[in-house]
Amino acid sequence: MTRRAAPSAPATARQRPVSPRALALAVAVVAAAGPACDEKFQSFLRNASDRHVEREKKKESDAERRAAEEAVISPPVRAAIALVRASDYDFVSVTSDGSRKRYSGFDFAAMLETKSRWLGRGLDELSDWLDQIGSRTFFGGRSYFVRLPDGRELNFRSWLEAEIAALPTALPTESP
Repeated sequence: MTRRAAPSAPATARQRPVSPRALALAVAVVAAAGPACDEKFQSFLRNASDRHVEREKKKESDAERRAAEEAVISPPVRAAIALVRASDYDFVSVTSDGSRKRYSGFDFAAMLETKSRWLGRGLDELSDWLDQIGSRTFFGGRSYFVRLPDGRELNFRSWLEAEIAALPTALPTESP
């Protein structure tokens, strides 16, 4: 058995000697483009850093705004609104023309939070909040109702007071 030599590498895989002229041209192109690329990259990094700083400032201001909004609503009122949000019942508001608007617990709680932010400054007690904001419409003074699964409707205030009384622990009574 005779051994044959391995075939030589194709012409494209062979190393060609680099001419000094081509090498000088490549170095000149890199040297000319280098600072421009550096400036563009530095500009990109500076813009990215500025955007990051702006995002962080916005996060801080949003957190401060949320804390200020939460401070407006006292803990007992916030707990009562959370109770409404967690309920599966429908909440009914009678409009000025006599039609009835139904809300889910989540939507009704959002409406009560908005009313409390706008109108509830200084209302720390739950009973005061229910008297002035929580149990009636703002313009017409019509009572809110809770629709139970069996179709009965209860006055919102009496339902909320009964739900709070049925809780295993009392709602917070002190304001921060």
